[in-house]
Amino acid sequence: MASLVTISWMIVMRPFTPPNIVQFELAKGVSAAQQIMLDWGEEGIAKARLSIYLDFVFIFLYAWAISLGSKVSTTFSGNKNLMKSGSFFSRAVWFAGSCDIIENLSMLFTFSTTNELTVSMAFYFAIIKFTIVVTALLLILYSGGVGLFKRLFNKKK
Repeated sequence: MASLVTISWMIVMRPFTPPNIVQFELAKGVSAAQQIMLDWGEEGIAKARLSIYLDFVFIFLYAWAISLGSKVSTTFSGNKNLMKSGSFFSRAVWFAGSCDIIENLSMLFTFSTTNELTVSMAFYFAIIKFTIVVTALLLILYSGGVGLFKRLFNKKK
């Protein structure tokens, strides 16, 4: 259910999200951020701003889905170490969501005051967010595979 709601919200957000929003999140310097905003123009910046506002809802949804997925998939695996990791990532993904909130606020400030602080904050908090989220998603996939393999292997006995 959580995944379905999250994916549905992604579909709602898609028309309002500039194609290079991730590059803006990961702009390493003021000149890179300014170039992206220049390429967007006023209309693109307005679209990006709306996308960021919509993203505040998405943060809650993906944190909920990944948190739940971490617990469910690692429990399904039956592996105690994976279950410990699932427990950790079910909480860590909420920290990633907090990083995403700071990143979003930094990007919104960058639209009005582009400086090294706002651009750097967006960059570093995005790196932390992406690292946690991607690792948690890989854990979910791996744990699901382990659980599936165990069930298939045990049926053959």
